[in-house]
Amino acid sequence: MYREHLLTQSDKKARIDFEKELNQEQLDVVLSKGGPSLVIAGAGSGKTRTLIYRVAKLVEEGVSPASILLVTFTNKAANEMLSRVERLLSMDSKGVWSGTFHHIANLILRRHIGLLGFKNNYTILDEEDRTDLVSLTIAEFGLNENRRFPKANAVAAIMSLSTNLSLQIDKTVAQRFPHMAEFIDDLILINDHVVNKKKALNALDFDDLLVFLKQLLIEHEDVREHYQRLFQHILVDEYQDTSKLQAEIVDVLAQAHRNIMVVGDDAQSIYAFRGAHYENILGFTERYPDAVVYKLQTNYRSTQSILDLANSSIIRNKKQYLKRLVATRGAGLLPTIVKTANTEEQASFIAKRILHADANLNDIAVLYRSHYHSMEIQMELTRLGIPYEVRSGIKFFEQAHIKDVLSYLRFVNNPLDELAFKRALKLYPGIGVKTSGYLWDKFVESNHAFPSLGEKAVMEELPKKAAQHFSSFYKLISNLSDMKEKLPSDMLILILESGYEEFMKLTYTNFEARLEDVRQLTNYSARFQSVTSFLSEMALVATVVSSDTAEEDKERVVLSSIHQAKGLEWKIVFIPWLVDGKFPVIRGNDNQRKETENDAIEEERRLFYVATTRAKDELYLCYQEWIPERGTYNNALIKPSRFIRELPSYAYETQE
Repeated sequence: MYREHLLTQSDKKARIDFEKELNQEQLDVVLSKGGPSLVIAGAGSGKTRTLIYRVAKLVEEGVSPASILLVTFTNKAANEMLSRVERLLSMDSKGVWSGTFHHIANLILRRHIGLLGFKNNYTILDEEDRTDLVSLTIAEFGLNENRRFPKANAVAAIMSLSTNLSLQIDKTVAQRFPHMAEFIDDLILINDHVVNKKKALNALDFDDLLVFLKQLLIEHEDVREHYQRLFQHILVDEYQDTSKLQAEIVDVLAQAHRNIMVVGDDAQSIYAFRGAHYENILGFTERYPDAVVYKLQTNYRSTQSILDLANSSIIRNKKQYLKRLVATRGAGLLPTIVKTANTEEQASFIAKRILHADANLNDIAVLYRSHYHSMEIQMELTRLGIPYEVRSGIKFFEQAHIKDVLSYLRFVNNPLDELAFKRALKLYPGIGVKTSGYLWDKFVESNHAFPSLGEKAVMEELPKKAAQHFSSFYKLISNLSDMKEKLPSDMLILILESGYEEFMKLTYTNFEARLEDVRQLTNYSARFQSVTSFLSEMALVATVVSSDTAEEDKERVVLSSIHQAKGLEWKIVFIPWLVDGKFPVIRGNDNQRKETENDAIEEERRLFYVATTRAKDELYLCYQEWIPERGTYNNALIKPSRFIRELPSYAYETQE
């Protein structure tokens, strides 16, 4: 009946002229006859367009929309694709099963989860809900009495990554969080308890949606066979970013008909840190030996000069599907490698080049490997009155860990600063709003005499746990007060060494990146001779940043981490901090370094490739010759990144 309806529809309008609408590479994909297919879609090669026309072709040929499964990484992307399919076909395509893995899993589980012991009106817990549940569990077992025990958000993140990696908690900790190895038994206990608690609450978190979908398909043959029959064609977008668990689900669903088309770019696989499994796309032809491999290599975004540089870099990766991007736009300007003396000069070059650029500010981006790479750039843009938008999270000086360490300096510099006092104090276990309020009142009563807070009478009024940790705070503030005439960098180093580094380690799963942020702030602060001048500079930047954010329609330069920039494009792109040890970054906590270093370098090179292929017209690769040594204004000589050194000389021009 559906085919008859479709033929009636298609009689009313001309069929799609696929040969006119697509290039030959795209056409080969769209007209494929079925079976397993791997589409290696290079940057800017029209991947989304190809997927849209593939769905339209299937429907035009009589495939029921209800038997098509289109998996994307956002529900918005799926909706936009299907809207374009509808415009192409002049008919409703809403029957297509489409959306994220989690969305599809929820649709299926709502029908069948009773088979797994849940009710179909289960609650879906968001990230905050799950963290609260973990926090309650930590308290229930009394583990929060140990100041060193990891915070709830870090424990929840470990549990989530464990699920996405399809690894047990102990192996996840050993591989990704070795600094938490001493807590493995307790982490397993918490995980098991939370699993049982969620079942009692009839609740699932987002990771559970995938776990239980796989369990449902594996354990219940009738359900598995139903969906294998239903989904006659499976299409998966951004396949290089799928987790091991997600790929396993797709493989199960495709077992019967094997009409599976996965689309992605192995050269843009950059999310291993959050559970993406690179081997999914690299090993697809091993799991499906009869798979046809298609390559989309025609690039509609960048000039050939930019693509030549990107091609010459990524070719050095050993694990990949070889391809060469070819531009439709002509040669264009050569990318420029810019050598500067230091980070300040680098920031100055970028800001002044932006001022003189023949482009809308919205068409300009600064893409960086680590968030702290943007610090001097944010300050220089602020000084010159160039509006900018940070896409890699909140602005550098508004981050929690930056505001935390500055709160100590603010209070030492100005003992009337109640907000700074309470912010720093509440970082300690057992000290919350009530206790910090009590201590502030005592401080005010003593006419802001800090030593009075150490008096026996005050300490005795505190709960035992709070008193123990307040003594650490008191000692640190006393030591910082004695250092007031020293460089602010010395004070920041003391704050890190007196417990804040340990606090970050047990609070944030990305503590290494946050630690680098604080270290870079420490280096930057070394140029100031007093705490007052340093804090004044920080406040000035924060004030300008806050006032600028109110102007919604104002043009803005985009500042973004490369991870956040994937899939986007700008006319002009700057990539700063291309120096050894900073980009590429090889994290120091990898206890399997010798075995994994090559893999880590290859992922970093893919990150560099993603950054370079965001540029349409102009690309600037920047590095500084000197960077500050830790906590001093003395500079250490460094080398440009290997990603610069390995480029052929014909691929760029230089500027000093």
